[in-house]
Amino acid sequence: MSSILRMLSKRSAAVAQSFGARAESYEAHADLQRAISDKLADLLPPLARPSVLELGCGTGLFSRHLLGRYPDGTFLFTDLAPSMIDQCRRNMSVAVTQSVGFEVTDAARPTAQGPFDLIATSMTLHWLTDPVAALATLRELLAPHGVLIYATVGGKSFPEWREALAQRGLPIGIPDIPELPGVVAEERVSVDADALGFLHRLRSIGGLIPREGYSPLSAGALRRTIRTANEKHGGRITWHIVYGRLAASQSNPSISPA
Repeated sequence: MSSILRMLSKRSAAVAQSFGARAESYEAHADLQRAISDKLADLLPPLARPSVLELGCGTGLFSRHLLGRYPDGTFLFTDLAPSMIDQCRRNMSVAVTQSVGFEVTDAARPTAQGPFDLIATSMTLHWLTDPVAALATLRELLAPHGVLIYATVGGKSFPEWREALAQRGLPIGIPDIPELPGVVAEERVSVDADALGFLHRLRSIGGLIPREGYSPLSAGALRRTIRTANEKHGGRITWHIVYGRLAASQSNPSISPA
């Protein structure tokens, strides 16, 4: 275990372990994350030779966009899970050079030394205990005219699953996600045929990580909740995805996409 993982909070360590264990198979189940990365790429600004930091690079779904968009840039790709970083390097066939680096980093407490012309993170912020504070910290690492872009799960996600749990008087293990600054677009998508498929999707990518202090449902309670969600909502579970853009040199954090 790397030294940084020993210093993580219990939740961050759980996130790193869960996603890291699925690094090799992650992309086979990450069609939604891939589509979100493609949409986030529309927010990439025109930059000539940018210094770029990516938080939560995972297996490289968004990293590919960064390398393709900025052939003359310098890059630092980071993730909490060492095995994800290893898989990212293999997927992109990129070696560590003067222009490309990889680092194990907690997005909530980045150790990278700025300034950066661009900071990007896709589908990572919702795993942080305080994503608003994390964005403020990352914004301080921007160059004077730098840009931070992100995509993440929004606070209105999975209402059908929440309702099914509440209807059965069961606790909700989904972490609360606050409103984030700089949101420029949002969407609601349902990608699975039923509630069981939704849970299988989360498990396959390592995303079944509840809020701290939550006790998992019994098998019986889980089956009943799945049945309730399917009967009341036809199995549809809705993801709320938000896309954001923040600028270092502007007091108003929400600005129009490039």
